[in-house]
Formats: sequence, structure tokens, C-alpha cells
Amino acid sequence: SRLQAPNRQRGVSPAMHELNKGLVVGGCKVADVIGLVEKELLRWQCGRYTHITRALEATDYATDHGIIHLQTIFSKPVQEQPVPIAVVCVYFHYDTQRQRLTYQFEQESVLHTVGGQSLADGKFEGWIDRIIGDKLQVRQLHDLATPFESTRLKPPSEHTAFPGVPAAAPEEAESAPGEDEIDVSEMYPVAMGAAGLTGTGKESLPLGTLLVNIFDAADEENEWELTHKEVADLLYATPLGLADWDIKLLLTSATELDSGRIQWQPFVEQAPEIIDALLRRRADYEAKKQSNVQVIPEAVELCYGEEIAEVARAAGEAFSQLDGGGKGTLTRNEFRQCLLTRAERFSMMEVQMLMQMCTEDDFGQVPYDEFNILLTQLRIDALHNALVETEVANLRVHLILLSRREGMMDTVVPIWDLRNLLLNADQLCLSRMQIHVILMIVHPDEYGDVDYEYFLRVCCTVIPQMFDKAAIKEKAEMIAKEKADLQAKQELEELQGITGGLATKTRRSDEEDQEDVQANAPDRDAVEKALIGLGHQADEKHRAQPSLEVRKFLEAMRHETVQAQQLSDAELRGFIAEAEIDNQEIAYVDHIKTWVPILFELRRSRVYDGILSKDWGFDAPNLISLTEYEADFPLREPSERGDAESRDGSRPSSAASSRRGGGAGRRPSSAARRPTSAARGRTPTGNGRTDALKRKNSLKGTSVGSRPGSRGSGRGRLVRANSERSDSSVDSRASRRSGGGVNRPESYG
Repeated sequence: SRLQAPNRQRGVSPAMHELNKGLVVGGCKVADVIGLVEKELLRWQCGRYTHITRALEATDYATDHGIIHLQTIFSKPVQEQPVPIAVVCVYFHYDTQRQRLTYQFEQESVLHTVGGQSLADGKFEGWIDRIIGDKLQVRQLHDLATPFESTRLKPPSEHTAFPGVPAAAPEEAESAPGEDEIDVSEMYPVAMGAAGLTGTGKESLPLGTLLVNIFDAADEENEWELTHKEVADLLYATPLGLADWDIKLLLTSATELDSGRIQWQPFVEQAPEIIDALLRRRADYEAKKQSNVQVIPEAVELCYGEEIAEVARAAGEAFSQLDGGGKGTLTRNEFRQCLLTRAERFSMMEVQMLMQMCTEDDFGQVPYDEFNILLTQLRIDALHNALVETEVANLRVHLILLSRREGMMDTVVPIWDLRNLLLNADQLCLSRMQIHVILMIVHPDEYGDVDYEYFLRVCCTVIPQMFDKAAIKEKAEMIAKEKADLQAKQELEELQGITGGLATKTRRSDEEDQEDVQANAPDRDAVEKALIGLGHQADEKHRAQPSLEVRKFLEAMRHETVQAQQLSDAELRGFIAEAEIDNQEIAYVDHIKTWVPILFELRRSRVYDGILSKDWGFDAPNLISLTEYEADFPLREPSERGDAESRDGSRPSSAASSRRGGGAGRRPSSAARRPTSAARGRTPTGNGRTDALKRKNSLKGTSVGSRPGSRGSGRGRLVRANSERSDSSVDSRASRRSGGGVNRPESYG
């Protein structure tokens, strides 16, 4: 049963899940395995058929006993019928441990072995003929033609051949086998030209018109809606020149309804501009790429294995709660809602990309039994497609534009707003833990406020490091070496334990002292209990749902009880920054139970050690300077700078904040949910301009359990980028509809 391809059983489109040929599974490269299959197919001598071989999926690839599942499709296109009615699928399975290649035809249960029990030489082509003959016979007995085939794929007359391809002479129709075949490789570009996809043939259609024609043809019932799978299949089948990752990004711009269907007309209207931007951005990235380092699953497992396991466990709990029948599948909407309820485990970009990567059958059911493999592949793809994350100029522009659309016009911004900004950055595939690490190293003041220019410098320094493939590979090698050294040390100690010795006893004594120090540190349960008790002391209202005002919560975090828990400064900063604020209050019990376990998880991770060990203060020497990018794209728009200069000595953030509550067209909740400086305990000082110093910076938190920054099911409005934006800039969309539509054309710069 391990050899059966899971994707085939679930009706997954192979085009959507073709493995990277450079992927290594169980020590075997996917491209090499495809070569083995092609070598076997050459022995079959099926010259009258054309075929294509793809690697669909790998199971257990994190172990030495991996299985690579491949599919070969045999067809016989001819000039009169370039799209054959019937094809034959052969499924190959390569066992990397045994180095054995097996295969089966279609749905047949007989498993053939290459070099073992199989068909006799010369019988393969006849076997394929039989399968196709059976399919055509069934089709004749039952009228299986769809309305699309009946009305749009009528057989061409003998005078309507493809442009540039002459019609066959009548006497050639009865020629010997092989003589009447058309060279598909020569006919394909001509056919594409006739369809308007290239400049060959008749005049090419505009991309927008072409997409409308394709989607309209697929919408047989004229419902103006298609399933997500249908839309994805159409995009993958159309030669747009996009990389797999970019097609998934394109799909995130489609608004997916709760039913799993997509209204394709608005999607198609904006698609050409997005496609053009994605192509230009990919070309720029490829031109600047210095190295071609490949991050393999084993490296991801070493660096992020425990993190991925915890995320998969948390998601699995949500899946199981919703899947009452235990069938192992959910609808697309249910799958998405489960991810959204785990806001501490997934960023919005992760949710969007997982929704494009998850497999689904023809009925829109999504299996979740191999979710950890999906998370691993997401991390690999994100590292290999860090087009914005590794380009400082684009990264800076993206964050600035996102902050403008979120209304962050102040020079000083609450850390909670910055958290929401990172969570909703739709051009950065940051993991939830990476966002938490950034919040840990950012230094806010005692009121939780952060200078935005300093925040930009931190992000533009750290995020490229997080997506440095060479550094990840080096870190994985170091972790592997440390594990090997530790194992060797343990084996040596076992040997020394047998022989005894004073030196061994002394070394063990020193190690035991270190273990005693670690043992005396409070464990997770003790920290949770102490912090909850501290919250109860500060909570004077004693409501059914315990909560603290932001000011009291910050005061409690400075209490000596917190210091006794031996939390580092970075851990405490991250813990405070992750607090969900609803109506200027924090549900501290839920917050503590959610984030204290994550703090202890992070202590076991090694991949972030290099970042957390550095100084990230305001004047830290390792922060990069962004001065050189200011001329191309200023941090503040001219109108904002003018307002700041006219405040006569008041803080630059004050006037902008005071306007925020009544601006025309602004979100009504924007000011209502933002605690003033006084509410957080700030005391006006200086020239006495109290009104100017009562800042109204946004906290924009949501109730616990909902997506931070998401305003119910509403969508934040993305406006056209300002005229000074450079071609390389990448816009962003701050809020997302939980249904899925995220990006607009200007999001891609």
C-alpha cells in the first residue's frame, strides 16, 4: 500500500504537484529516477505513442526508506485530433532503499517489477492499445461527450488544418503505421499561435482576452464561478511562463468563497497585470542571483524539524476537532478555518500558500494526514523563492507601503501594530516563529512604542539572514556535526563508565553541577502558574474572562515575580509583543497558556541562535544603513514630512495620531481601539502640550482566537501605489478576507 501514489487516489492534478527534479529523496535525485524510468520505457518500444514522465510525490523522504511516485502518460495525438480522447497512465514507484522500480497500468492491481516479473518484450505497445481500445469502446456505448466538447471541439474539416501545417492527402490516410504521424514538437508552437498564445500563426490575442476565452470555455454552465481546482488546473495548463511559486502567488489574488469556488471574472481582469509583474520580478531575481544553493529536506529537518512538528501537532488538533467523523479530510473552507484559528502558529502568508499547496480531490476535499510534509515543502519553497525577502530595496519598499496602507503615519508605532504588519505582509513568506523572533529582538520603550525607521533597519537586516540558503545549509551541517559529536561522546562515556577512572568522575561532577543549575530554573508549568497568579493579583475586576488593561499588563511584566522566572530580556519582549489587545485589554490567562509553551519550544531551537545572540539595540553596529535607499523611495511622503515640521517641537507622531480618529474614509475602529498614551501609563512632559502628547497609536488587536489584524471577514483596501514608487517596489495588502483573496496587481510592483 505504500507504493500506491496518494495523489492518484485523490484525483490530484499532476501539474499542480510535480516534484522539483533537483530534490533528493533517500539519497536519490528525482531527475536520476526519471532517467531510470525513461530507460525502461525505451525498452518497451512504443514508437507509435508519445509520452511524458513526471515525478508526482515522494513519501517518507525524510528517511532513508523513501518512495518516489512517478506517472507516465501515453497518448497518440494526430493532426485531425491533437487532443486525444483517451490516454493511458502508468504509475511508477521507486524504492530508494531497495533501489527497485515497480509500475502498474491505470487502476490495475498487478504490480510489475523492472528486471523481474513483467510483460514479455514487444508486448507493451499491444497492452497500451488494449487499454485505449477498452476506453474508446466504453465511450461508444455511453455518450460521455460534455457540452463543452459538443459545441466547442467540433471535428475540423479537411481544409481547416492548423496554420502552416498542410492537410494530409487522402491516399496518405491509409499509409503504414508510423507514416501518418505528425511531429508534435513542430505542431505545438503553431497550434499555440493559432490560439493566440504566441506570435506564430495568426495575430496573438492580448493575454486578458485569452484568459477570458479559456475561463469562459471552462465555465460550461455559465455560472461565472469555477472550483479552486479548476482554476488552478487552467493556470498550470496555460503556458504563462510563470514559475510554480509564482502561479501559487497568482492564485492568492483570487477571492475564494466559502464553497471553495472562485468568481473567475474579477480574477481574470486583474491577472494580466499581476502576471506581468511576477515575470519581471522573477527575471530581476534570476539576474541578481549569486549562487544556486539547494536546500534539501534533510537540512530543513535539522534546522526546523522540532518547530514543524509542533506546528503540525497544533494544526492536527484543530483538524481532528472539526473532523468529527474521522474521515481524514476536510473541505477547503474548513481546512482554512482550522489554520486561521491557530494564529500563534501561522502567518497569513503561510495560510495563503498552504491553501494553494494542499492537495484536493474533484469534490474539494483536502486530506490532512501528511500536513507535516506540506509544511516542510513550504519552508523549502519559501527559501528557494525569496524574491523580496533577500532584496533589501524591495523589502524596505514593501514594508513602507504596507505601513502607509495600515495608516501608520507616526514615526513611533506600538509594537503590537508592527506585529500585525508582519503577520499580514503578503509578499513575505515569514513563518510565525520567524515573526516572533523579530519581535523578540526589536527594542520598544517602556510603553511598547518603537521608532519605525529603527524597525525597518532591523527587518532589512534580519529577514535576508533568515532566508540565506547558504547560511541555512551551513547551520544544518553544523547541527548534524554536533549531533554526531554528542552521540560519539555518549558512546565514549559508556566505555569509560565500564573502565572507570578519576577523570571521568570529575567531568561527570562538573556536568552534574550544570544540570543542577538548569534543573533549578522554573519549568514551563511553574512559569505559567506564576504569571497567571501575578495577573490575578493585578486584576481588580475579577471577571469571568480574566483580562488586564494594557497599562496594568505592562506594569505586571516589570514585577519582580517575572524576573524570578528567569525569562531573558528577548523572551520577555517577545511575550509582551504577542499580546492580543481587544478594547484596550489583554486576556492574560489565554495569552500566558498560549505563548509560554512557545517560549520553551524556542529555547530548544538552534536555528535562531545566531540572531538572538546579537545586540539589536537602536545603535547596534550590525544594523544596516538604509540611507542609500531614501532618495529612490522616501520613508515619509512629502505631505507627512511637512506636517511633522510644522508641529513646533511636539513629537512627530502626535499630530498624525490626533488626526487618525476622524479622517474621512478611515476605518471607524482604527481610533476606537487604540489606547491613548495616558491609558498605557504615559505622563506628559516637556512643554506641557498634553493634547499633543496623548498619542493614539493603534493597537488593533483582536480577541483571542481570531486572526490578528483581520477585521472580521472584511478586507483592507489596497490603493494604487504612489507615483514615486520605483519599478522594483513591491506593494502589499494588509488585511485579508478569510475566504482567500489577498493580492491586487500593485502588490507585486
